[in-house]
Amino acid sequence: MPETVLPIPARLDPVRDDHAWPFALVSGALSHVRLRVWPTKDRGPLVIATDLMLGAGLVNDAEALCRAVIREFGNDAVVVRHFPAWSMLAMDGEDKFEKLTLDEKGTAHSHSCTGEVLDALGPSVLGFPGDTPPTASEVGAAVVPTQSVHVARILAALLRLTDTRVIERRPDGYPTRHAPVTEADLRPLSHVKLGATALQGLAHFLGGANVNEFETAAGAKRDKKLAKIVERLQEQAWELAVLGDEMAAEHRERD
Repeated sequence: MPETVLPIPARLDPVRDDHAWPFALVSGALSHVRLRVWPTKDRGPLVIATDLMLGAGLVNDAEALCRAVIREFGNDAVVVRHFPAWSMLAMDGEDKFEKLTLDEKGTAHSHSCTGEVLDALGPSVLGFPGDTPPTASEVGAAVVPTQSVHVARILAALLRLTDTRVIERRPDGYPTRHAPVTEADLRPLSHVKLGATALQGLAHFLGGANVNEFETAAGAKRDKKLAKIVERLQEQAWELAVLGDEMAAEHRERD
């Protein structure tokens, strides 16, 4: 396979790391990627977009991603899409990186560059946030933590998203105003769309719970009850997604 030429990063750490960068799709809907940006020595910025598996993902939304990156970072920006191990085009258990280019018709073409990315930036670029990078750059996947670690991260994240802090007190010290601990940097549409996707994923995870561990009649009833609960959660996630689509339509009307 021919080598894909990438610009030389001027540093190993990105100057920007947006965990949920929004960009518009052809349909007018909104999607998100993890977006990392490195300045380079010989060209425009190197922009790596990690696929979060939202909707069609970066397989079908490559053109929209390229156009959005060019609008924000200029025509010289080099766009690379990233599939972490076990996701979409990386089902063989190793991260995949592909440089994206647009032809004169605006069609995106992909060029494998996993080796080039690892040579330039090292193994810390692999995986999702929180995954442990391998110790050697020739290893093409981050270490995926156990199930309990991910659940603990979900719980910790939910605490941070819902915890509040006192921002105003009376002279006697009694709190009168509270605000979220976490800075609110999501657009309203992103808030709804990402929340719907999170709820959908949680429903799928709960659907795999073993509530009939000892294969009893009572356990069989719990199986049926769990199936109904998961179905309702999935329906609510779908309703949230529809609500988000309505919000996106309003945005298009105003643009």
